[in-house]
This record gives sequence, C-alpha cells and structure tokens, in this order.
Amino acid sequence: MHSATSTPSVQYSRGRGVRGLKHAHSQRARCKNDQGFTLVEILITLTIIPLVVGALSLGIIAVFSLNTQSSNRLTDTADAQVVASIYQKDVQAAGYVTTSGAASPQCGVAAGDTPLLSLESVPNQKTGDFQSVISYVGVPENNGQNGASSESLVRMYCTNGSTIPTAQTTLANDIPSPTVPQGNTDPGYDVLKPPVVYCSQGASPSICDGGGTYPTEQCTQCTTGYVPAQDIGTIDFSVTEPATNYNFNLDASPAAGSTFNSGGVASTPAATCESTTGSTGPYAGQLCLVDFSGLTANDLAVAETTGQCYNMSIAVEATDILHYCLSISSSTAGEGAVPTAIPADTNAGLGNTVYPGIPGDPALYMSPYTGNTNTTIVFSLSAFSLVNAATGEPVTGWSFVSADAETTNLGETLTWTSNVPITVLNDMEAGAAAPAGNACGGGLTGSGTTKVVCTGNLATETSPLTGAAMVMVAGNSLTSLVASTNNYQAVAFGMILP
Repeated sequence: MHSATSTPSVQYSRGRGVRGLKHAHSQRARCKNDQGFTLVEILITLTIIPLVVGALSLGIIAVFSLNTQSSNRLTDTADAQVVASIYQKDVQAAGYVTTSGAASPQCGVAAGDTPLLSLESVPNQKTGDFQSVISYVGVPENNGQNGASSESLVRMYCTNGSTIPTAQTTLANDIPSPTVPQGNTDPGYDVLKPPVVYCSQGASPSICDGGGTYPTEQCTQCTTGYVPAQDIGTIDFSVTEPATNYNFNLDASPAAGSTFNSGGVASTPAATCESTTGSTGPYAGQLCLVDFSGLTANDLAVAETTGQCYNMSIAVEATDILHYCLSISSSTAGEGAVPTAIPADTNAGLGNTVYPGIPGDPALYMSPYTGNTNTTIVFSLSAFSLVNAATGEPVTGWSFVSADAETTNLGETLTWTSNVPITVLNDMEAGAAAPAGNACGGGLTGSGTTKVVCTGNLATETSPLTGAAMVMVAGNSLTSLVASTNNYQAVAFGMILP
C-alpha cells in the first residue's frame, strides 16, 4: 500500500498579476520623474537661453537705435532748413557785419554765450542807433549726452538801440560746443566757430587779410568790429551737428555789397535824408537832402585819407537804405570840409529861395576859411546802392542829386562829372525856365553829357540868389559822381525818391 505525498498547490490569478505589474511600473516611473534635470541638461539650457535672449535683445536695441538715429537726422535736417530760410534774409538786409563778440552793439548776448554773427540795419540819425540789430548766438543747454552737444543756435532781435531782445528764436538744438566737451575723445569733433566773412570785389586792403583775391580773401576787420556791408562778398556759416555728424553750410551775401568797388574802412554812423515836404523847389516832397551832421572829425579824416573813402548808410524814409562811399581831397594841405546847415552863405540860393527850412547839416563846406584862395576841393562819391530795409532787395527808379550850397562868384566854378549823363535840374527860382536864375552867372553848361560846369561872374551879392545850381543823374546805373569846387564853396547831395 503506497502512502501519498501531498504537494502544495499554487493558484495564479491572471488578472490580478497584470494589475500588480502595472502598478509597480507606475511607481518606478514616478520615482524617476521626481529625480529632476540632469547636469548635462542644465548646462545646455544655460548656454542656449542667453544666446537666444541676447540675439533678440540686440535686434530690439537695433530697431530702437535706428529709430533714434532717423529721428535725430530728421531733426537736424529740419534745423538746417529753418536756419537757411532765416539766415539768407538777415544777411541780405544787413548794413554792417561783425563776427566779434566785443564789437558794440550786441543783442541779447549773456555771460557764457558764444557770439557768432551780428548784423545791423536800418540806421536812424535821430537817435544815433540802428533800428535793427540781429545776433546769432550759441547758448549753452543741458541737452548733451556724453559730451555730444551742449549748445543751441539762437537768433536774437533787438530794436532802436536796446540790447534786450524783443524776439528770441531757437533755430537749432544740436550744434557743437565752442570747445571740445570734457570726456569727448573724438579727434574729428568740430567745435563751434563764427562764420567766415569774405571781402567783396574791390574792398579796401586794410579790411581784408591780403592773402588771396576775390572771392576768397577773408575780411579780417570783421573779427574785431563792424564793417559796412558794401565791403562784404559772402558770409559762410558751417556747422556740424554732433548727434548725427550732419553738416550744413550756408552762404549769403548782403545786397549792398554786390557792386561795391571803392573800398572803405570805417563803420559809418547812422544818417538820414531830410525830406523837402512842405518846402519849395523842384520835386519838393519827393526830394530829400542827406544830413551830414553825424559825421565826426575822425569820420572826415577817413574820407580825406588818400586811397580810402568813408561809407555812408542813410535812412531814406522808413523803407529804404542808401549806400555810397565818400572821399574828399584837397589841393591845399590842411584844407578839408565840414558839415554845415543851409543856407551855407547868407545870400546862397539853396536854403533861401530853394528848399528853405530844411533842418540838419545838408551841406559839406570847405574848411577852414582862408579867403577865396585858389584851392580845389573834390568830393567823390562811389559804390551807390539803394535797398529795401526789410528785404535787402535793390530799389529801382530813383535819381541822385547834387546842388551848389553856397554862391559861385567871379573866378569860381563848380564842376560835376559822372559815369552816366547829367541833367541840369535847377538854376532858377521855382517855376522859372532854366537858366533864368543867377546862381551860375557865367553859364551852366553840359546838360545831357557826363560833365556839367557852373561858372560864376558875380563880384558881390546884395541879396539871395534867385536859384541854386542843381544836377540829377539816374541812380540805377550810377557808379560815380564827382563834384569839384574851387575857392570857397559848399556842396549838397540828395536823391529823388522812387
């Protein structure tokens, strides 16, 4: 009989076993995820992200930088256009020019400012001032970055002798400093400099540097004081704006300087042309006589210096400026001329029967009086121009006049010569036919030619002459008029208004 051995039985449940395996795998997966990034993954991430962010940042910065540069360049271009439009008109209307900040007057220049250019125009004899003084000034501003720019270009406008601006306009906000800003290492930095002024053709050598010829000869006297616009050819203003290195170069010429050909060295005081309105004589109300009362001994000394002439700038009514250059020569040492009122002689026609009551000193009289000696005084006028005071544009349709302001007696003559034909305007009382007067008893000849001669024959005068010898020339083509007197004589000058 065999005995049976019992073997333990194991039962597997298929479904239960599979779920157990899945659960175990899930636990292992969660454990693995909880472990984080590996060192290699972190190093790769830290290397790539800055490269991506940096590239994006550079792109954004480049976009903003390009926008700033474009904006700056547009601003600088607009500045140049504004400056050009105003600068051209200011220079054209100028009667006197300087680049010196020490020259008087200046308009609105304060401590720390950089005077660049000052322009005078529209003289006023009554006050001794100019009705308009314009100064271009570099004004320090707190607008610079890294020493790039610290100045603004400002136009100051003053009137009637005041140094306090009635108008102040900022023309450009980006101009360089007069010195290289601290910390700026740019070797090409252009400092702010005054404009360069060039002499006109025929200007006096004493005004120019002598280092060249027209139109490249520079005006050296402009750097120390005012110089008449007749002597000026062009004014060259060059500025490089630091923010963009944008350069603008402006050239302008005074209207009065375009035909100047005689030379002069002095800044002329203001003068005026006294109107004949309300008086009697040919063209009364249309004619005015130049008032020489503003001429000083120093001014006359310039006019009497050989090879030089004195620049006259004369206010004509309220609209125009008459320019010409006056020189005086004498055949006798020590003899010259001085301004005088009319009548210059008790019995002279001018101031008595012709244009009585004219104020000021509208005549130049031989001085000192030494009797009726055989002395010849020559008054030479040149470089004529009549311009509109507001625009600087030439005025046409006017005539220049000269008259005998004394008496032309026996043995005396008064001779006029010009580059254009001369017309006899008067030698008679108002309304009488020429030559019915007795101002030129020996004859008044040459009307219609370039030389007219008044010859005297009176031994004495017991009453005022019945006329005054007067001549007229067309102003548009006039370049020279000479009045030559002998013995004791006086001459007046004026113009018939357009």
